[in-house]
Amino acid sequence: MHSKCMSKCLVGILKGQDLAGVLPPSIAKLPYLTQIVFPRNFLSGNIPSEWASTKLEFMSLESNMFSGTVPPEFGKLVNLQRLIINANNLTGVLPLHLTNLTKLTELRISSNNFTGIIPDFFRSWSQLEKLEIQASGLEGPIPSSISVLSNLTELRISDLNGGGSVFPNLTNMKSMKRL
Repeated sequence: MHSKCMSKCLVGILKGQDLAGVLPPSIAKLPYLTQIVFPRNFLSGNIPSEWASTKLEFMSLESNMFSGTVPPEFGKLVNLQRLIINANNLTGVLPLHLTNLTKLTELRISSNNFTGIIPDFFRSWSQLEKLEIQASGLEGPIPSSISVLSNLTELRISDLNGGGSVFPNLTNMKSMKRL
């Protein structure tokens, strides 16, 4: 890695570059890195838990081949505003530590193989504007606490495993544009 990037690199963007392989945990050694944007590649393996030691504000790993679970350490990413990990092969339950992501404005986790019910994180994510949980592997019901998300402009929840679910009251969502 270039020494200049080691001291001043703020953003890593590699969209649709046909990159393959495993991302190194050493990316966490970039002290000023605020964005990891690697969508539409062929990246695989686990998402490194070491990345939780960064100052990330935006992480987009969509449309890759990542597997394994979302690292519980990601609860330490307290500056994270956007987490886009849809269209991978992620599994397991979403870690409870994600409730620490109180600055989150966007969460996209569709098209994965998660297990368990949709966690009741919504009270912690009062700034959330965009939420996408489609064909994620998660089960309903949709937590009624979703109704506290008054800043939500975009909500996409579909293809949940298990039985039907009563849709919560959305009257508090005055900013909603796309449902």
